[in-house]
Amino acid sequence: MSRAATNDSGGPIKLLVMDLDGTLLPHDGEISPRTIAAIRAARDRGVHTTISSGRNIPSFLHHAQRVGVNGPLLGMQGAIARDLPTVGEKGLGKLLRHVPFPSHLGARAVAWCSENGLWGHAVIRELYRFDERDPHRVTYEKWFGPNSPERLDAVDDLVSHLASKRLFLSKVVAHAPAGHPESSLASARSALGGELDVTISHPEYLEFTAPGVNKGSGVRWLSRRLGIPLAQTMAIGDQHNDREMIEAVCQERIVLINLHSRNPRVDGEAPCGTCGAGVRIERFKLAGAALHPEDDDGAGGGRLHVRGAIVFLIGASELFGNCGPW
Repeated sequence: MSRAATNDSGGPIKLLVMDLDGTLLPHDGEISPRTIAAIRAARDRGVHTTISSGRNIPSFLHHAQRVGVNGPLLGMQGAIARDLPTVGEKGLGKLLRHVPFPSHLGARAVAWCSENGLWGHAVIRELYRFDERDPHRVTYEKWFGPNSPERLDAVDDLVSHLASKRLFLSKVVAHAPAGHPESSLASARSALGGELDVTISHPEYLEFTAPGVNKGSGVRWLSRRLGIPLAQTMAIGDQHNDREMIEAVCQERIVLINLHSRNPRVDGEAPCGTCGAGVRIERFKLAGAALHPEDDDGAGGGRLHVRGAIVFLIGASELFGNCGPW
């Protein structure tokens, strides 16, 4: 018999928080019509829907508006949150939350990056500040296009600049060839752990945020603001930086699902990497489709379990590329 996805206490899912890149948005692609339809159907059934991304909100606002989520939007690993702009409203929406850290810690993070073969830049709310020598600045200028002059600047020596100024940073982002950030994560956490949170948002991006700032603290803040228990929250993601968000809503068990499985019992006709997230939303009946707990989980066999209604989607990293700007 069809039933809505519930937690162990029987409460229906009321909040759906989704990662963007690699989860809703495949590399060099668009969010699929099926995924958009599933999210909108969940919203129309009373589920509060939103996006939590490592990106800054201006970089994914248009995706949120196209999909039709409720908001508030969570950006930069939960360091910032904004209401969606109302119809006709100019700007990015009302700022609801910003948890920055002092620039002297940013100087330490950027210096650590340099010492370990990485280029780091600082993000100060909507402003991206680079070292003049950073080759990635050109890539961001292309991403920002005509908005580049107001969104991006550069200084002669970013470490010295951050060490000498009294600024408050939203995050520091480090660039490296694919795979390098993952091999550097433990070292970065050892060097800066306790002073800054460190995570990977992409195979080429290592990110530093204020202590305790991650997608997990972001979803807990959102749960309190909306008055929706974490036990009635479903989270969908695919990368290291989504793990805390998944754990925040997990009461006991994390469900491992391969988003890009070609197992027809799980994904049906859904092509790899196009609408897997939409299929999962349907699968948990948030969009009105039946939940099939007997289905293979696509990650090595076995039963698909629901516990606190959490989903951790794996296998998306191979679809990542230059999706930025982060």
